Amino acid sequence: MKGFLQRVFTRRKETPISYEEAKNMAASPAANVRGTLAQRHDTRPEILYFLANDADASVRRHVAENEATPVQADLLLTDDKDDDVRGSLAQKIANLADGLTANETDKLRRMTYQALEKLARDQAIQVRQVIAETLKEFVQAPQPIITQLARDTETVVCGPILQYSPVLTELDLLEIIETNNASGALSFVSQRRNLSERLSDAIAASTDTDAISHLLGNRSAQIREETLDQLIDRAPDVEAWHEPLVQRPTLGPSAAGKLARFVAQNLISVLERRKDLKDDQIAMVRKVVERRIEAGEFTAQPTKGDKGSKKKAADKKGDLAGDESAGSTESEAYQMAMDLHAKGKLTDARIATAMTENDVKFARAALAVRAGIPSEAVAKVLNTHSAKGVVSLAWKAGLPADLAVKIQVKLGHVPPGQALNPRSGNTYPLSEDDMRWQLEFFTGMATVGVR
Repeated sequence: MKGFLQRVFTRRKETPISYEEAKNMAASPAANVRGTLAQRHDTRPEILYFLANDADASVRRHVAENEATPVQADLLLTDDKDDDVRGSLAQKIANLADGLTANETDKLRRMTYQALEKLARDQAIQVRQVIAETLKEFVQAPQPIITQLARDTETVVCGPILQYSPVLTELDLLEIIETNNASGALSFVSQRRNLSERLSDAIAASTDTDAISHLLGNRSAQIREETLDQLIDRAPDVEAWHEPLVQRPTLGPSAAGKLARFVAQNLISVLERRKDLKDDQIAMVRKVVERRIEAGEFTAQPTKGDKGSKKKAADKKGDLAGDESAGSTESEAYQMAMDLHAKGKLTDARIATAMTENDVKFARAALAVRAGIPSEAVAKVLNTHSAKGVVSLAWKAGLPADLAVKIQVKLGHVPPGQALNPRSGNTYPLSEDDMRWQLEFFTGMATVGVR
């Protein structure tokens, strides 16, 4: 998969050949010779059409990738039995889709639209995924195809469209919020830039705690004060909401005091450092903190120079201020993971502990280091909420299969009911070939910059 993405973006200089030479190459018994011809941009259309029927899948894949291939051959290849051939074709056709409509009068443009429409319904997830990843930010992508992809039942397909596509209207998104059955789909909507108050209200009214967590963490999302207050009232039992609530750009008059009643001690300090809170709001926070200290929920903060008290507070179980990785930036977390790995201390237990303590940055960095793949690829895997992708990442990192279940739920935000569980003997539920493909696809996208 990575290979075909790279080949699409790579063009080499060609020495011209005659038509007779091209015909001889097309008749060659050697697949590599026919494949070389299939990649050339000066190969005649009729020869490329002939090669689209080649018995060798690698030759047909080169034809599918070739921008000189006639549309008639592209339509033929939409029915190719090889998934990678159709995937290569999907990448090329999708890049031609900006500005296409369902009512094209030009014959070639109409055939191109037909090929795209067919590939967007392809039975292979990877083909539809390529289309979605390519079209997700096209301003003039075909609206019927975008809405179809947005309603796909696979989150690796609908996710990029729901999160990024400018073609989807507010009404489209409201309807999808109400009717989409794809696991995790709502989380992608909640991460859209400049989400409107109406959409935020619809997400906040749902029972999807992961989607609401993403909404609260989306600093560009417009959330009404009343909606935020309602979420704060629901938040005491949803720990994942605590930090994004504390860090929302704007808090209502009573929000800080409400949050101070249940968030962890390290988040109280975040509240107290906010520049937008008024004196009476800060006073309310401190009053609540005093009550929680008296009740034994918190330890009193050590005074400057009180090393014994400081050490005791740092050692207290659950006090994240004492965790060496708490509050670190992504680059610091990655460097810490690298240092631990070099010392042989980046163990399964260390990663499991990071997830238990909600140290997401370190856990993600640890996965990247252990798996030996770029952080960008790790982010793509986790942000798709794909159980298969996350399982493959955990496998590549050499982690036990039972820990992969926790990673799916905690880091990949895969609903527990959709998580892939180990087979008997704590073995991974997917084949190694399947897991390698998953990783190659995401790593390939990160490498060539497909967004």
